[in-house]
Amino acid sequence: MCFYLNTDGATHSVSGFSATGGVIYDGKGQWILGYNRHLGKCTAVVAELWGILDGLMLFQKQGYPEVIIQSDCLENVLSLHDSKLDGLRSSLIRRIHQILAYEEKWSLNYIPRESNQVADTLAKMALKMNGTLRIFEEPPLEIQVLWKDECRFANMTRN
Repeated sequence: MCFYLNTDGATHSVSGFSATGGVIYDGKGQWILGYNRHLGKCTAVVAELWGILDGLMLFQKQGYPEVIIQSDCLENVLSLHDSKLDGLRSSLIRRIHQILAYEEKWSLNYIPRESNQVADTLAKMALKMNGTLRIFEEPPLEIQVLWKDECRFANMTRN
């Protein structure tokens, strides 16, 4: 069975603080876990990379064989498929490359922002919190309706 990781980053337009969030679920649309983390000040693109890295680290601990990572940040998806590395992002990209190289059946895909609302909301929730990684074994109240809608849409497009 294939498993999915949807991840996103958020940056507050006034304070410049950033956060990341993601959701892990199975091919049947069953929630496995969600996560988020307040990052401090960084760009939205870097926040998105942290979201991918956090999700990959959580997946590695679970030992899932086939994973599809989905991000609505086309710039990062393209950067992660490219071998050129630059600046601060390069260390994050290098670490993500290492994990993806080790895990043979893991892939990274671009998805439209409209299909990534749960991860986006989890990231925005973390803008109000401290910097620790928070894990959600059940969908938080703030996203339960979004989760049901996103799962319904994803199942329709896969069938």
